[in-house]
Amino acid sequence: MQELKDKLASIIDAHAQTLTHFGNDIFAHPEIGFREERTSARIADALRRLDLQVEEGLALTGVRARLRFGKPGPTICVMGELDGLPVPGHPSADPATGVAHACGHNAQLTHLLGVATALIESDAAAHLAGEIVFLAVPAEEYVDLEWRTDLARRGKVEFLGGKPELLKDGVFDDIDLAMMVHASGTPNGNLLSMTWNYNGFVAKQARFIGRAAHAGNAPYRGINALNAATLAIQAMHMQRETFRDEDHIRVHPIITRGGDAINVVPADVRLETFVRGASLEAIDEAAAKIDRSLHAGALALGASVEIRTLSGYLPLSVDRELGNVFRENAVELVGAARYGESPTNSASTDAGDLCHVMPVLHPNHGGCSGANHTVDFRITDPTDAYITPAKAMAHTLVDLLAGDAERAKDIVASFKPKLTRDAYLAKMRALNRTERFP
Repeated sequence: MQELKDKLASIIDAHAQTLTHFGNDIFAHPEIGFREERTSARIADALRRLDLQVEEGLALTGVRARLRFGKPGPTICVMGELDGLPVPGHPSADPATGVAHACGHNAQLTHLLGVATALIESDAAAHLAGEIVFLAVPAEEYVDLEWRTDLARRGKVEFLGGKPELLKDGVFDDIDLAMMVHASGTPNGNLLSMTWNYNGFVAKQARFIGRAAHAGNAPYRGINALNAATLAIQAMHMQRETFRDEDHIRVHPIITRGGDAINVVPADVRLETFVRGASLEAIDEAAAKIDRSLHAGALALGASVEIRTLSGYLPLSVDRELGNVFRENAVELVGAARYGESPTNSASTDAGDLCHVMPVLHPNHGGCSGANHTVDFRITDPTDAYITPAKAMAHTLVDLLAGDAERAKDIVASFKPKLTRDAYLAKMRALNRTERFP
């Protein structure tokens, strides 16, 4: 299969300028989750130009195309994420929305397009078995929660992340394995790398209700909801020494509404936070402590608090054998000195939801600078960010689907899902709840 791998790499190299232009164009026009209309149209048009049949409108903005090889076999999903996230200070942020591609999702779509182009323009169909589904996924970044919860209230979506919504809609029902490559702005010198485990999380929306009063003339007649929220945040901070290091707990609240007018005692104050952890058990334990902290802030000031828990994302564990196949190809492409591995990352992704029902591959690529989700994030080397990861994924697909796809079949056969699709949906729905205190 080395000859086929070389051919795929040559095709990707031949299209490097076009792919780079595509990736940079997506970077320059960021859109927030479930509203990625331009980005969705761009990837759909690019796939149509490859003579693929394209479906649009999946979970509002998702795009899917399918490539069948000459023999039956497993179906592998090659994913790219459509959305950016709010980083208003980023030089490339949309001036109207403040949204930027500060997490490199533009590169993922470029990898997807590069892999599709190489497989279609080569004679891969004569050597491979099975099918590839190219899937552009909306709304990986779990942000814009007030708008998304209203979207759910109106019945447009049920879940607030793209892959959970697509799982619910059955888009992954005929898929056996899923893969993508994610940007890493961490300056560790690695061109390709693997992090084996990521945190999951639940999200909390808390609304503190006090009593308005004239802030100058009679503040004693009010109940200050902002003070209640501030005290709750302090209580959260005081929980930190109770979190075990191995659980990788992360809690990072923000106040999204602090009051209505400077001369009125705040009576309606809103707070959001994630409660991240390495396991569902750790998340549950930490979330109970956060709920107690929210209660405490309300109790101390005589306010009330409404706490809405949103299901968030499950922890991600990369399939070991899939990771090993990718490692072989990554080392061949960039050398052992430029490939790295780490056991855990405290960030989260909705690929974690997928890994509970199918094997998932989620490595990282370089070619970037600046930490993810910051104003400093950039694509600094298009070859390393766009081209090399596409080759690594294409070569991994060759190893998985060569001949009668024995290697992919072995991975599917040995995978033990933690949840069925129905059990997954039941678990996620059970996490969503609203409570009021007192």
